[in-house]
Amino acid sequence: MFQAKENRWALALLKPTLALVLLLAYALLVQAETVRVASFNIHYTTPNQEDIVWEDRRDAVRQVVGEMQADIIAFQEMETFVGGNYNPENIQLDWVLEHYPQYSAGAYGDAADFPITQPIIFRTDQFALRDQGWFFYSNTPDDIYSRTFNDSYPAYTTWVDLEHRGSGKRLVVVNNHFDYGSGSNRRKSARLVAERIEPWLQAGVPTTVLGDFNAPSFWSPMGFLKKQGLDLLKPDGSTFHHNRGWNLIPAIDHILINAALTPVAPLERFDEAYQGIYPSDHYPIQVELSWTGKP
Repeated sequence: MFQAKENRWALALLKPTLALVLLLAYALLVQAETVRVASFNIHYTTPNQEDIVWEDRRDAVRQVVGEMQADIIAFQEMETFVGGNYNPENIQLDWVLEHYPQYSAGAYGDAADFPITQPIIFRTDQFALRDQGWFFYSNTPDDIYSRTFNDSYPAYTTWVDLEHRGSGKRLVVVNNHFDYGSGSNRRKSARLVAERIEPWLQAGVPTTVLGDFNAPSFWSPMGFLKKQGLDLLKPDGSTFHHNRGWNLIPAIDHILINAALTPVAPLERFDEAYQGIYPSDHYPIQVELSWTGKP
């Protein structure tokens, strides 16, 4: 009789403890299934450059990448520009990977076959690369370095299909850089992006569409992408600052997500100058996302 009562008391004490353990385990599991995704127009480098000189600002780039602690960074304008169709070297990517070897480069390959100025780097311990690709904003989007719809400079999208090592979940990251000079090009580019991502969206694959769209959130290219079922996460203020910290125009760099992803916290903008030097004329932006809802 006494032994039975003792067992019941022990069980009563154990239940809340077990519940707490299960709750903590669930919280840790959910926390492990979040990902910090960033977009960063790093600004190209050219020989004899007089402004936004790479050698002057590369340490600021190193510092901001370290501060971000991103799991994935999609770069735009990561180009060592020498004219012509392409340059096989990418000194900015080399610099980042030299200082942060925990990342691998996706959306990257032999420059003769894969445009290399919009790589997407990811933490190798967190993600494995399933697939990658590109397409140009042109009437022949699968022709590498094809000129934009109005015969302007080539512009394009890169993408990676990643698998999260801890959970096996997929994440498709679509990295864009729309034409700054032509509204018609931007609208046609948005339609092409929507066409190319439709299979992922229809299949419910977790997808983020990000980059430098050269368009505020209320312009038609962004409105068109939102109509595809994407949620645009608004940064707090400007993202292009003329390399002066001038917050004069609405954000033109954006991160959009489909319904398979949920933001854990508001989108961040990294707007610091390091020893008086900005990493780029665009602020990097970043958001932490979850596949399972807010922790």
